[in-house]
Amino acid sequence: MKQVIKVLHLGYSDDYGGASVAMTRLNEALSLIDGIDSKIAVVTHSENSKNICLSTSLWDKIWLYIRVRLAYKSVLFLQRSSNHSGRSINFFPSTVGSRLANLEFDILHLHWIGNETIRLEDLMKIKKPIVWTFHDTWPLLGAEHTDIKNTMRFVEGYSALNKPQSTKGIDIDKWTWKRKKYIFSRVKIHPVVVSSWLSEETKKSFLWKKCNPQIIHNPIQVNSWELKNKKECKAILDIPQKNKVVVFGAINGLTDELKGYVNLERAILLAGQLLNNEQLTLLVFGDPTIKKIKLSNNIELKSVGKINDLELINRIYCSADLVVVPSYLETFGQVAIESISCGVPVVAFGTSGLLDIIVENFNGFLSKPFNTDDMAEKIILALSLKWDPIAMRNDIEDRFGYMQVAKKHESFYKKII
Repeated sequence: MKQVIKVLHLGYSDDYGGASVAMTRLNEALSLIDGIDSKIAVVTHSENSKNICLSTSLWDKIWLYIRVRLAYKSVLFLQRSSNHSGRSINFFPSTVGSRLANLEFDILHLHWIGNETIRLEDLMKIKKPIVWTFHDTWPLLGAEHTDIKNTMRFVEGYSALNKPQSTKGIDIDKWTWKRKKYIFSRVKIHPVVVSSWLSEETKKSFLWKKCNPQIIHNPIQVNSWELKNKKECKAILDIPQKNKVVVFGAINGLTDELKGYVNLERAILLAGQLLNNEQLTLLVFGDPTIKKIKLSNNIELKSVGKINDLELINRIYCSADLVVVPSYLETFGQVAIESISCGVPVVAFGTSGLLDIIVENFNGFLSKPFNTDDMAEKIILALSLKWDPIAMRNDIEDRFGYMQVAKKHESFYKKII
């Protein structure tokens, strides 16, 4: 009889953010493998979710809210930093560790565990193998989720000597990093990274330099994204048929510095000047703002807010002539593979996880990093070309499809169990 490997995925949420989407998709992909029993456990979950919720009592829910707020306020009060990245200290105790001890699994697979999902020290109590998929760079850093200022402390090790001059007060980033250093040296964790770029970053980090991270990309079920009629999608979204449509999708995309909207606006305004005979719609989703404004005489910005309806997101992609990902950093590039799965090319800066997804002149273009003039040129070029949506979709299926990614995980699990 074939041995079944019981995998328990642990994350903060099953319905918020790219990491939760990736975790849910991986769980679905692993359900296709006969020898794996895969389940998800989270501390906050969506209504009608079938996943395991580790915050079951009213007190659990209240304490989760309190400890997340405590952590946020503690960092805000004790440390002043010009790096406005989100931060997690994972310091406050909870019942999550004890609840995990009562669940049956062969492998605990960590995903995005920020926001006090689990106290870092509780990882030392887990006696089963631990896999951790890095969905951002928090595992390499201190409290911060992103090294926006590129301080390279994560390479050298955090110390008083390399504390940024702009950081005032108690160095919470260093304190969190030192706790990680102590804990990670005592817990055997098998890292999985979602891109080649993140693999290199992990190998040069102080905390993980002795590890050889496994590269396994996030999966996508390509056939769940349809090639819909562009005219019908434009009509449903109330976009003039004559307009060229450029889509930008990101949570808090208009305000999150990391998502690069400022660079996108500069690039599309320049592109609009050179395409003065064309009317352009910059269609934005994922930001809470709902608005419709003129950026220039021939460019309209239309923000449709946060969208949870995948059918509508599919229509948004299919209304587009082009999707732009102007992020400074993407550990993978969820929007890019969704767009290409809908047969829509992508223009992005040639950086981080996007390098694994975009194939020049086949499914999009890579601009010189953070050069808005070059991005404008790539936007104009992409809008002028005819693309092969079927070939683009098939390529995504071959590289990132459910079964391909699930089999890689199955092989990895068998090596460590």
